[in-house]
Amino acid sequence: MKIVHISDVHFGFEHLRDKAEKAIRQINEMEPDIVVLTGDIGLWGIHHEFREAYEALSKLKPDLFAIPGNHDARNDGLKYFELYFGKSRKRLKMDDVIILGVNSTLPDTDDGYIGPDQRAWIAERVRENCINVIAMHHHVVPVPHTGRNMNVLIDAAETVEALTLHCHGGIVLAGHRHVPYSTKLLRTHIIHAGSLSSYKVLMPDNSYNIMEVEGEKINLKLRFVDLGEIDIGTFTLKPEIPESLLKYHRLTSTIKVLFVSEKNSCRTKLAEAIFNKISPHNMHAISAGIDPDRGLGHDMIEVAERAGLELTAPRRLTDEMVKDADYIVSFGEDVDRIKADEVWKIKPPENERECADLVGEIEKRVRELVRELLIS
Repeated sequence: MKIVHISDVHFGFEHLRDKAEKAIRQINEMEPDIVVLTGDIGLWGIHHEFREAYEALSKLKPDLFAIPGNHDARNDGLKYFELYFGKSRKRLKMDDVIILGVNSTLPDTDDGYIGPDQRAWIAERVRENCINVIAMHHHVVPVPHTGRNMNVLIDAAETVEALTLHCHGGIVLAGHRHVPYSTKLLRTHIIHAGSLSSYKVLMPDNSYNIMEVEGEKINLKLRFVDLGEIDIGTFTLKPEIPESLLKYHRLTSTIKVLFVSEKNSCRTKLAEAIFNKISPHNMHAISAGIDPDRGLGHDMIEVAERAGLELTAPRRLTDEMVKDADYIVSFGEDVDRIKADEVWKIKPPENERECADLVGEIEKRVRELVRELLIS
């Protein structure tokens, strides 16, 4: 598959019509499968800029996949963007390549932001056995040789981590700084396009990128509109996630544990109370029963109070609890509606002495669980 990546065409007073028309002719001659435009179609978010851009870019023979840039989000520009170029967030699958376009703009500001909703949207739509291409306007890392390195995504760190965890060695296409550049960050390949047709260009000439994707390799070329083509290099995709990243991600993530049983409530209530007393601050437990007993028993309450534990009232298990849980512990019963990560075969107590023994046994199991969740 051949992908042409253009950016920052800037229709308006910055736009160089002859550069754009020449580039369009060049692109049509090479017959790529698709052209990806990473924003800044216009300059001020004004209707006539988008109209002129649509008429000019309609001369491209391949399909155009466009997302907005910060200049497109000025004034009321995003509605004109969507009128002519479709949704500002979109997905396209072509053979074994998935292209996801996200809107990194914030209205009337140059800053960029992806946000948790779009990061989750990306994670849900990438595929392990495909090459995942994420198109955004703003750059996730500073671009050298631009004079200033501002306007990186506000949430660049979270975005980089999400891309590295979920995109299976994916590619990020961006623009914004009018300088072509490419680099590898962990297992994500970041490729920036220069300006196709703005006179504000910080390179010898206006330019665009040409990518040829074959298997797990991508060959990248930089094409200057008037000065010719430069072979940048070949990159290999889909390496393993760095082990260090997985460890840091686990240490900084929150973990919700669900203790569940069929009828008896005291074991799950004890496990919940002990876990929340001794676990690190990024962990929390809740407990529930399929058909919970309403009472905990006088002996159990007294034993818990002596151990400094506060037992919450029994709760009925819901689908939402199961969905929200990161780790589920079942207390030995055959709980058909859920798949437990771990089963603790601990009998319910019958007297005060067994209640006291139960506290010690569950505390031992909970400490082992906390350690496992923390360092495994």
